[in-house]
Amino acid sequence: MRRRSLALTFAAVLGTAGIAVSCGEVPTLPDGIAYITPVLLPSPAVAVGDTLRDSLGRLAPLLVRAFGSASQEITGVSTFFVPSVLPSLVTIDSATGFVVAHDTAVGSLQLVGRVGDRLQTPLATLLVVPQPQSIGRPAGFEAGDTAFASAAPKALPVTVTGTFKGASTPVNGIIVRYKIDSLVPATGSAILLNASGLIMRPDSTAAVDTTKNAGNATSTVVPLPGSGVEKVYVSASARRLDGPLLPAVRFVLVIKP
Repeated sequence: MRRRSLALTFAAVLGTAGIAVSCGEVPTLPDGIAYITPVLLPSPAVAVGDTLRDSLGRLAPLLVRAFGSASQEITGVSTFFVPSVLPSLVTIDSATGFVVAHDTAVGSLQLVGRVGDRLQTPLATLLVVPQPQSIGRPAGFEAGDTAFASAAPKALPVTVTGTFKGASTPVNGIIVRYKIDSLVPATGSAILLNASGLIMRPDSTAAVDTTKNAGNATSTVVPLPGSGVEKVYVSASARRLDGPLLPAVRFVLVIKP
């Protein structure tokens, strides 16, 4: 009974952590592996005709990390990556995890990582998208300053677009970084919230969102009541998936008294 109780406790802990485990009461796997992580994507998306890269545009593979029963990482483990549906939008080097997207279609695919013959990750989703070429403001934000009531938070939406088969296309899966560049007066105060309404860092001057729903991302600026802030200057930036920064979008928000 004690062995079964310990095994159930071990399985419950792993399930809570969201990691993949083998079947059976007590894992006994080659190389001392007790559990593995989900597939770790270096980026939510890969550009058509290009190789999967990290957030700075450097070539980067899919990864699965393996751990022993004492939570020590086990290195040198062979992992194989397999699309869930064939034919796939990409070619995956199953041994190294490097991904090359075909140049024929955009869309999303699901894939799994396998370690040995007993461990498999949950499905991971990777987007195949046009190479981002621009980041822009939607209608209503095109010209000059935007005024709003001091008591009301203001959403700052942007759209990332690229070109696919000669047509301008929204691009999902692109990381957009917002930053409060300056305030008038400098002694004023305002914060940024991410798309979920959460503060991203202690000083609250930055927020991050990933484009979705037709290439859209957003953040919200909130002037702090009583701080005397009159203007808030905010920039939103993104990169091409192969690394170079796109020209940033800038907002100038005038706070009504």
